[in-house]
Amino acid sequence: MLKTDYGKIAETYNKRYAANYLVNIEKELKNLISTNNYKSILEAGCGTGRWIHPINEKNLNIYGLDYSFDMMKIPKAEKSYLNLINADAVNIPFKDNIFDLIFCVNAIHHFPDKEKFVAECKRTLTTKGMLAVFGVDPHIDKDWYVYDYFDSVYENDLKRFPSLKLLKILLRTEKFTDIEIKVVEEIHNKRVGNEVLSDPFLNKNHCSQLANLSNEEYQRGIDKIKNQTKKNPETVFKTSVIFYLVSVKKNKE
Repeated sequence: MLKTDYGKIAETYNKRYAANYLVNIEKELKNLISTNNYKSILEAGCGTGRWIHPINEKNLNIYGLDYSFDMMKIPKAEKSYLNLINADAVNIPFKDNIFDLIFCVNAIHHFPDKEKFVAECKRTLTTKGMLAVFGVDPHIDKDWYVYDYFDSVYENDLKRFPSLKLLKILLRTEKFTDIEIKVVEEIHNKRVGNEVLSDPFLNKNHCSQLANLSNEEYQRGIDKIKNQTKKNPETVFKTSVIFYLVSVKKNKE
């Protein structure tokens, strides 16, 4: 599996949120915490702390975990008191039955062993604890122009991103029941002709799909886009990205 080198892109990574802050995911996360009165929380794959910052309240015990030390330096520099751990999500360095909520946002595709991650969540969740996985599924949603112009990106995403179907299988393997799946955020836009070149997500360092390409592969994709706009200035470049929430409690209420 391709492993993104976030050390190279950590400094500019947060610029992606200027283009789309994904406010509905944030609202859903806050709602899960408040509705269930969760107090002990772990984000697996916390990166630059985008999702820890808005939920960081005095009455909560929040930890962030990420394999990229460079990514974690960003939120640590802003708020030194954050509880951040440089570790892999498939080996959660905590004792059993400690977290009320474990969540990850668009990160599970980076975990080298999804099955072991689910098992680790089962181990470290409290009796009524919840696992919440936010992410996309390119197996069913593939209407993104990047897939059309950059060689191997779509094929790599099919390998990296677990499908909703596979997630359900992994959860059931660990005896999780009452799995809920719902849409929490949708991004739809169209850029015509050269407008596409101003798309922030076309920057090589703003998404793992392009960051994983060599400079030569990335440039070939950019050249394909430019050649297409010359050939047809009215070419429509479509982006349609759907974020799902797969959530499950350790035991039934």
